[in-house]
Amino acid sequence: MTDQVNWALINTLISASVGALVALITIFVDGRRKRNERKRVEYDTYKRYSKPIMFAAETLAWRLREVLMFKGAFLLPDAPMNGFFKYKFESTVYRLCVLIGWIRAAKKEHSYIEGFEDAKSSEIRDAINNFQRVLADGSHVEVSIFEELSKSYGLEIKQITPQTRQEIGVELERIVFKYIPNQIKKNVSNLERGKQLEMVKSIMDFICYKTNQQILEESKIKEKIEVSIDEIAREFCWIYRDWQNAIGDEMLTQLEDSYRHFDVIGFGEFITKHEKSDWLKKVDNLFSNLDVSIDNRFDTRVSQVKRIYITLVKLIDELNKAIEDEQAISKKELKILIEYQKKLKEEIENMEANRLARSTPVN
Repeated sequence: MTDQVNWALINTLISASVGALVALITIFVDGRRKRNERKRVEYDTYKRYSKPIMFAAETLAWRLREVLMFKGAFLLPDAPMNGFFKYKFESTVYRLCVLIGWIRAAKKEHSYIEGFEDAKSSEIRDAINNFQRVLADGSHVEVSIFEELSKSYGLEIKQITPQTRQEIGVELERIVFKYIPNQIKKNVSNLERGKQLEMVKSIMDFICYKTNQQILEESKIKEKIEVSIDEIAREFCWIYRDWQNAIGDEMLTQLEDSYRHFDVIGFGEFITKHEKSDWLKKVDNLFSNLDVSIDNRFDTRVSQVKRIYITLVKLIDELNKAIEDEQAISKKELKILIEYQKKLKEEIENMEANRLARSTPVN
């Protein structure tokens, strides 16, 4: 009797164990199937948008290379507004808006940019983030303004850490925006002299406080007020992340019964829409009256355009690796783009080294 009970118990345990094992295997297989299905859906979306993003990045890269290498005559302040120059300007703006639009479309369709987790997509996500950051982030400009103002007034800042420089730059911008509510820094030149003096005094008081130096006399600030205003009123054009989303939305048209949910509007529709869209017009400011032959701190857009080109080539390269089975750009063309990218990197690195040499102690 006891043996029968033991065998019954053993059979029960075996049946329960087998049942549990089958359940675990079922859960594992089902989970794996769902993960594979999710990855397949994400990969499909990735394939839908990788080529349009790459093609948009490529067409913009070639145009920026042309602008930088041949001085972009159609962007100059005194450029004649003939039909050809007008087209070149408008098509340059359009190409940047197209890329912003395709990136926005991919994100709205929950593409690999947000959900795809393999190594390739990680590199692509980083490349897209770098492109968006270069459009939106000008913190290095505020640091440069802080350094130049300090140098102008003879303040010692060599011991100031990069982190503190960033913090001072942020506060500097906040002070300036108190005096120009429209947040267009070049408009500090239009302030009456009394307001200019008050603004620069507030800035220099803060710098002296943060660097533990004696507060400057107002008379000393007044002596160099014009130089100070020139430093603050630098030309720049930051297209912030939320603005990029709004620009992207303006560029998109929804598709029905298509393997993609979105498409980007054509050049003709863009020109018509551009006249009525404040968002699309924001991109004009990056290229309007731009002299790329003068790369100095007073027009940061030149350096910005160079940085945009660098990030574009990186994005093209990463996308090309991901779809190398059906390459969208030839090796010869990619090599040309990369060679110019290296040249621009060297120029920027040299300029940055020279800037740091003026304000950083040598160990």
